[in-house]
Formats: sequence, C-alpha cells, structure tokens
Amino acid sequence: MKKLANHAALKEWSTVIDALGRGDQVILIRKGGIADPKFSVEAPQFYLYPTYFHQGEDEARRSVTITHWCEAVRTWRVREVELLDRLAPLVALPRETLEARYRFRPDQAVHVIGVRTYALPQPVVVTFRDDYAGCRSWLSVEEEIDVEGSRPVLCDADLQARLATVDSLLAVAV
Repeated sequence: MKKLANHAALKEWSTVIDALGRGDQVILIRKGGIADPKFSVEAPQFYLYPTYFHQGEDEARRSVTITHWCEAVRTWRVREVELLDRLAPLVALPRETLEARYRFRPDQAVHVIGVRTYALPQPVVVTFRDDYAGCRSWLSVEEEIDVEGSRPVLCDADLQARLATVDSLLAVAV
C-alpha cells in the first residue's frame, strides 16, 4: 500500500474537486479558513477532502468520499484583485467567492497553487470526525487511503500548457 505522508488532506469545495477531476481546473485559489492564522501549503501531496457547507448545506456530513489527490507543482502569490480576476474563467468558484477570499485578511496574499490531480483507483469513504470540523484548510484523515494505481487526470503536456496560461495571466507588465 502506498499512502500520502501524514494522511494530509485539503478541505475544498466539492464543485472544485469535480472540476479538478475532470481536468477543467489546474489551480487552487486559497487564503485559509477562519481557524487558520495564515495559509500555507502544508504538504506537497494531499488528498482532496470535499466540503459542502459553502455550497448551501448547513450540516456536516457523517462521511464523505475521497476520489482524488493532488501534487502541488507550482505556486504564486497574488496581492492585486485585478490579477485574481484574470483567473476567474479558470476556476469553478464564483467570482464573488474569489473576491471574498481576496478581501479576507487583506494583509495576506492569495495563494494560487498549480496542481497535478490524480484519480484514486477506488473512491474511499472517510468517516467524519469532530476534529475535521471548523473553518480550516488542512486535516489529517484517519483512514488508510491507497494511492497506488492512481492515474493523472491530465497528461504532462496539457498540464504544462495550462500552467503556462496561468503564468501569462499573472504576468505583470513592467
């Protein structure tokens, strides 16, 4: 069995995970949750733990299904809302959510994380635990999740082309 170090999982909107899993999105835009003093990429590889609260659900689910994991391959920090707006067509998050992330903790930059997404060979049901609750970005899942046999969602050439697009959108004219 091959598993990710520390069982690290990033809590992310289920719609974003779906977009990553289809290859429609190759970046994550993060600033951290209310319980995070500041955001950082805590693990180079991590599971995607789906969340639903910000998508209209009031109650935490008793379990979720983890279907994908990511490898962080590139990061950018964005401090200008105009640059962040350029990325809106590349992500599943509504523009209002991007703007809210920008305004949250205005002294901190927004993290744009380029990821290579992998589909797990088998989805894994993860039982909700109280320590998974709260508005925070990272958690460590208790379940053993085998990543052996995972397949990348995009080939390397497609991923690199998409990341080059992000580079060009974030380039600041001098």
